Amino acid sequence: MKKLCLIPVATLILSACATTPDPAKVCTAEWIQPRTEKAVSAIEKDTRGVIKNLRKVALSYADGKKPGPLTMWSLSNSVKKLESELESGRGIRDLRMLARTCDDPKIISDTMGRYLRSHNLPDGLIRFIENLDDYQKILSPEFGLEKT
Repeated sequence: MKKLCLIPVATLILSACATTPDPAKVCTAEWIQPRTEKAVSAIEKDTRGVIKNLRKVALSYADGKKPGPLTMWSLSNSVKKLESELESGRGIRDLRMLARTCDDPKIISDTMGRYLRSHNLPDGLIRFIENLDDYQKILSPEFGLEKT
């Protein structure tokens, strides 16, 4: 009798393995796009004020103006909030999971690049941000995963 009970369990386990999606088949542009859009919406919601401050200061510099102490303090707080969002926010976690699922780390960097450009940040500022070592580490699909 015990042997008969094990057969359905073994079948269930094997069928679960058989239904695991193959990244080569699943990771099409049509499948990836809505997921990146949803992730960007979450990032957008949490960083709206940050992006506004970054743009304001960058445009001031571009016009030859130097921001005052209050603006710099606000900018500093904005950068910390952006860093926090990119370390552990829901949107970036979703992008990391998508990049790991599809074995394509460029999903994160390409999506974030489009996100920054969509807010009309100056190209010089975007290049500066993208070249920061900490930014590169944070955008890694493996960021935050515990080593075992």
